[in-house]
Amino acid sequence: MKWFSTAVLALALSVASLAAHAADDLIARIQSAGVLRVGMAPSPSDQSPNPATGVYEGYNVEMAEEVAKIMGVKLEIVDATWATLVSGLVAEQYDVVFANLFATPERALVVSFTQPYAFNGFMVMVAADSPLDSLDDLNSPDVTFVGMSGSVESIFPAELYPNAKISVLVGENVAAPTQDVLAGRATAHMIDPTTFTILKAQNPELASKVKLLNGEDNLLKPVGLSYAVRPSDLHMLNFLNVYIQDRINNGTYKALREKWFTKLGQAQ
Repeated sequence: MKWFSTAVLALALSVASLAAHAADDLIARIQSAGVLRVGMAPSPSDQSPNPATGVYEGYNVEMAEEVAKIMGVKLEIVDATWATLVSGLVAEQYDVVFANLFATPERALVVSFTQPYAFNGFMVMVAADSPLDSLDDLNSPDVTFVGMSGSVESIFPAELYPNAKISVLVGENVAAPTQDVLAGRATAHMIDPTTFTILKAQNPELASKVKLLNGEDNLLKPVGLSYAVRPSDLHMLNFLNVYIQDRINNGTYKALREKWFTKLGQAQ
């Protein structure tokens, strides 16, 4: 009967392991607490506080609301900055990050990214009267790139143009790097097409004040936009991947992005 005792012991250990895993499962903890805590940092049309109410809105907010509804819990948005968004997730200040994060290998050492829900890349903006005419002109100590602290726009230039200087701005004003270029405090800024479209909607004269050294058909560092979870939260990662793929397949995500782009343009 020794084999029977061994089998019973193995079964008991397996059940105990499953019970421990279930107790440690993030989705189970969220449903038990009744609240999904989502970290966000301001980025208009993606996720950003309404100027009048201070309440976060945007297509990522609607996606997070739907995820909370599927889980049967309330949504709590935790305000963060781009410089602290990833570290706040690691410190368990929130359960997941719902923001237009660029899924880079460096960040993937710290967090687990969902599959991309969209892709983006960068154009290089300079002042309209700049003598620079091509991307080949940028790898020079006479060129200063500007980007916000914690953003890939402040990291990628050093990788692509190691001879150029980097100016890092602290804050959450996505228009600040463009203002530095226009004011002559910086030479160039890496900007994604979405942000450039938003800034042009807010300031129609911008298109005549700057020039782009590359277009959307030749983006630098094309990268996926993803949500993020802690590496141990595999059940949540799988759930979000299935959710994202479903919304891509049925066209919900594309319609939602177009809705918020249109709304942002009408508000200007």
